[in-house]
Amino acid sequence: MSYPPSTIPAPRQTSPLRVLAGIACVAVIVASIAVTVLAVKLIGMTDDARRAVDDASRSARRLDRRSQDLEPAIRDLRDAARSLRSANPLASP
Repeated sequence: MSYPPSTIPAPRQTSPLRVLAGIACVAVIVASIAVTVLAVKLIGMTDDARRAVDDASRSARRLDRRSQDLEPAIRDLRDAARSLRSANPLASP
């Protein structure tokens, strides 16, 4: 029994569409890695932003309490200014 002589197949030529598909796959992988890195950074920034908003809110509440403490003094100053204007009507504001 004899076997037919083995032939070495000729190397196949790579289709330009396969090369383009390979480049597209690499581009998609790189883009997904970039999006993942950005998402991780944004998550960290979100925590910083939340902390900044909380600090600003606390400061605003403190300022509101302090301004409420000043309201009686402001009322007294306005009353004093009115009484000065009524005592000296010729003076310009």
